[in-house]
Amino acid sequence: MIEKADMAKIFAERRGKIYPAHHWLAAHFPDYVEVMLELDEVIRRKPRRYDERMHELFHIVALAVKGSNFHNQPHLRAHIKKGLQLGLHPEEIGEALMVCVNPTGAATLTYGITCMLEAIEELKGEGWSEPE
Repeated sequence: MIEKADMAKIFAERRGKIYPAHHWLAAHFPDYVEVMLELDEVIRRKPRRYDERMHELFHIVALAVKGSNFHNQPHLRAHIKKGLQLGLHPEEIGEALMVCVNPTGAATLTYGITCMLEAIEELKGEGWSEPE
């Protein structure tokens, strides 16, 4: 059993950012959060065909496809930042988003690239250097 106080911290370590919802869920529904962390362990932490870098790319695409809304933007930016820190190249993210245009429309690409540019600026402010 994971301690309640540690649950939100574990979320933050795995996601690269902590959201107020994680604290609230951990305090009020620790059993649910524990199951979510166990599922995360199965999906993201065990050796699979795709590494963590690719998992972040999948998150980026899924969040961009989900739509351009104010509430999704911080989540998408956080996953883009983590993906870039794990070694994703901005062009890889752009290419993955371009693949989404046919089934989901150009808004996915525009929204995703906009969030990526914002994430890159945030990372540069933190001392990150864009790969060539």
